[in-house]
Amino acid sequence: MRCLLLIVLPFLLIGCKGTNLRSAVPDAPIHLERNTNVGMYVNFVPENISTYLIIDAAGIHLNGITEPLTVQDAYGYAGTVVYIDGEHPYGAYDLCCPHCLLRDKPCTVDGIYAICPVCNEHYDIYLGNGVPQYGIAQEQLKQYMATYNASTGKLYVGPKN
Repeated sequence: MRCLLLIVLPFLLIGCKGTNLRSAVPDAPIHLERNTNVGMYVNFVPENISTYLIIDAAGIHLNGITEPLTVQDAYGYAGTVVYIDGEHPYGAYDLCCPHCLLRDKPCTVDGIYAICPVCNEHYDIYLGNGVPQYGIAQEQLKQYMATYNASTGKLYVGPKN
């Protein structure tokens, strides 16, 4: 049995080469709970594809309105974009470029891409995966969990398990 394990183990390790199990972006608290039936969030529903909000140290930004963070809110490492992409329906990504790893220079969002202001890598958030488009970065944006309960209108963003 031990000989079999010694023979099989190298092949298993080779098969895992290149698999990213952990993001290069450091872990940081992330937490957002909002009711999409009230306030500025009433149009932040799955039907409004390509709509997004940004959570950062200055607050929650949606449609030109900024709401202050509550004591329970946390915005990830460099800020977080929560994007309605039509497939999931919500995707949540840290705005820290995993190539540059600069917390103070988060990616900007143009509606389809999260764009690093340093290396100019474009991460596709439209299709819900945060994959780099120009090949400068080798890793996709760090993803967070985003869930939506249609019956209550509750949106939750938190760490991905």
